[in-house]
Amino acid sequence: MTLELTQQQRDLVLEGLRYIRSSRRYEFREPQNPQNEQRDADLRVIADLMGQLDPTQATPARARA
Repeated sequence: MTLELTQQQRDLVLEGLRYIRSSRRYEFREPQNPQNEQRDADLRVIADLMGQLDPTQATPARARA
């Protein structure tokens, strides 16, 4: 799928993705189950989307998880 976005639209989408990424990264997790595969997968997808929207901003692997 290809979208043509203005700079302002792209900035708004990136801002929303950063908000969602922070929300997922810092959501409550059960202490007995520290590894959450769905959360990790969501964070990887968000990082990939952000990279597609702004390829000049390299995301280190550590920041993706």
